[in-house]
Amino acid sequence: MLKLGSMEIPAETAQFLSTLGLVPVGVGLLVAQGFKLEKNPAAIFCSVLSGVITVAGILALLAAYRVGGNTAIVAVTTALYPMVTIVLAVLILRERLTRIQLAGIGLAMIAIVIFSL
Repeated sequence: MLKLGSMEIPAETAQFLSTLGLVPVGVGLLVAQGFKLEKNPAAIFCSVLSGVITVAGILALLAAYRVGGNTAIVAVTTALYPMVTIVLAVLILRERLTRIQLAGIGLAMIAIVIFSL
């Protein structure tokens, strides 16, 4: 769906329209919480920053589709974005990975190579 849209309209417009689709969901969640808003500045900052980074990633994805990137490679590679979170968790939070988790990361890297062949 996203690739089809990005071929017909600019990435910025597609992102704006996608965000409009999120508004009803956000309002529904706010209603479900009884309109109780978070008051922790650090949590608010992290949430907003996460949204900004997500939008940047989506715009990059749309740009890759628009320039004719192979959908299979682009989709698989961008679907592995949680690996950035893993790296940050290890570096910043000093979390440790198990052997199974390391094997999963290794297999994901192999998948990127195989899909790009």
